[in-house]
Amino acid sequence: MCGICGELADRPADRAKLRAMTDVLRHRGPDAEGFYFDDAAGLSFGHRRLKVIDLLGGVQPMADEEGSRVVIFNGEIYNFLELRAELEAKGHRFRTRSDTEVILHQYLEDGPDCVKRFNGMFAFALWDAKARRLMLARDRLGVKPLYYAWDGKRFLFASELRPILIGLGRTPELDQPALFAYLVLQYVPAPKTIFQGILKLLPATVMLVDENGPRFSTYWSLPQVEPDLRGPAAAEAVRELLADSVRLRLISDVPLGAFLSGGIDSSLVVAMMRRHMGAGLKTFSVDFAGGPGAEQFNETDWSRLASAHFATEHRTLTVTAPDLIAALPQVVERLDDPVADPAAVPTYLLSRLAREEVTVVLTGEGSDELFGGYLRYALGRLASWYQPIPAALRRILLEKPARVLPHGRRVRKALAALGQDSPLRRHLAWVAVFPDQVLESLLGGSSGKEWLEQTLASSFQGQAQAYSLDRTLRADLATWLPDDLLVKVDRMSMAVSLEARTPFLDYRLVELAFRIPDRDKISGLSGKLVLKQAAEGIVPDAICRRPKAGFTLPLDAWFRNELKKLMLDRLEPERLRRSGHLAPGPVQALVAEHLQGRENHGQELWSLLIFELWKDTMGLKC
Repeated sequence: MCGICGELADRPADRAKLRAMTDVLRHRGPDAEGFYFDDAAGLSFGHRRLKVIDLLGGVQPMADEEGSRVVIFNGEIYNFLELRAELEAKGHRFRTRSDTEVILHQYLEDGPDCVKRFNGMFAFALWDAKARRLMLARDRLGVKPLYYAWDGKRFLFASELRPILIGLGRTPELDQPALFAYLVLQYVPAPKTIFQGILKLLPATVMLVDENGPRFSTYWSLPQVEPDLRGPAAAEAVRELLADSVRLRLISDVPLGAFLSGGIDSSLVVAMMRRHMGAGLKTFSVDFAGGPGAEQFNETDWSRLASAHFATEHRTLTVTAPDLIAALPQVVERLDDPVADPAAVPTYLLSRLAREEVTVVLTGEGSDELFGGYLRYALGRLASWYQPIPAALRRILLEKPARVLPHGRRVRKALAALGQDSPLRRHLAWVAVFPDQVLESLLGGSSGKEWLEQTLASSFQGQAQAYSLDRTLRADLATWLPDDLLVKVDRMSMAVSLEARTPFLDYRLVELAFRIPDRDKISGLSGKLVLKQAAEGIVPDAICRRPKAGFTLPLDAWFRNELKKLMLDRLEPERLRRSGHLAPGPVQALVAEHLQGRENHGQELWSLLIFELWKDTMGLKC
């Protein structure tokens, strides 16, 4: 696991600037640094390394035997031993035991199509001096990040935003549609970032850059197939493929452990790890305490149950509001493209705990998006009977009573989503943090709404029925997963130099999941049915039966207590006026309504707070 950055320009590299770009990625790779310069071509590479595989031999940048192809790489190629054996059979000779060298030799064999052979999480840059061409690539699901900027003369790229800002020598203006999307979704959907002119490379994409500029190609997409795998056969296939995915992700020359919350996802991953590793597995979990509302988010009993069942060496971290406040500066600094997922804070604290003992962890990310684990997936299926009810009758029977429910905003939001006649608008109504009218008042207009709808539209194109679980899962895998959940895991783990691996996002398992029909994923309000069947006899029955629990914070209670002072300070009207991005009046209305107990606005206030803190860390004070 590493951090990469570089430049291709019409002049020799500024070496001092390239070193400064590389240095801000030190947290991603504290063990070593490396540089490569081709002044004739205007090409420069910087690399920070976290040593995981082939500790002595995997030095980067790495060149082929001729020295004409050079690669820098962030991630892991899990099937590199299999590929290496095939390449050696074809006459290739290797000098190291690293997966990085396999990328070079597979490129020599297949050119840019080499990415089709890789099972892994990766973002890499490969300079081909013979072709005078730079190749950049990102893994299929977008586990590893890659940013770039191109102004017609200079092409910059990096694992995070900050190196590109250093390379540009300036901080670009905020992108208004991106800010709109951030407030709607808590993140900015690719290819945009929060800054004008800096973009994200999409998952499963190869970019080739030469004198004519960049060209893009997609090398993988989710297959469109009719579900053909049902019942016990589906559960068995999921179980066996997950076991193989975990097996591949256990390759490491450094200590390895797992996050274990006591949910079915992490418990299944740990079960498979125990199958392959035996005794001595280290596991880690986080819980909340110390204030009103925290007890409902506490999973100590579940994580202890799972740990006892699998006989792991388990450590639990108990987080209080003061812990959160103390960690916020580090969390926000690492979220250089802002993400307002509250789970980033416990993920950071959990990663910091794990890093005391291991360098690599396996996590359960991706399971919910594959097998229908969220409540909104189950509720969305109600649209087929709710939507045909005449609007006037809906308001009388359901929507008016919902208005008088105490803190019934979520119910009203669900009913509003079910009533939408467009699949895309229904999806946005489900996931939006702020209603349209509040957003317009916060930003002084709706700039960005059209772009956001266009960006998400392809995920729902051709959907005829009132609700499609398949389309919704595909939309989340293309947007929310790579641009929110995986950003959170990547940034918070790499903030403490910890490598996080995601067995559920093996592309083979992802493809398998979409061969399983909806009825084997969701029944009534219960989700992940096929995964629960796959876990039978492996994971304790109590864990298989427990309701879905989110990995988040008791924000509503904390904003009325421990986080109140920080909120009032950062969202103070005069500070907002100087900033110029958010209208003070609507912000203060949200704050007052929350503090008076008329509504719960914890998530909205968190999004605003993170944005204001983020601007400070990026030097955007006004």
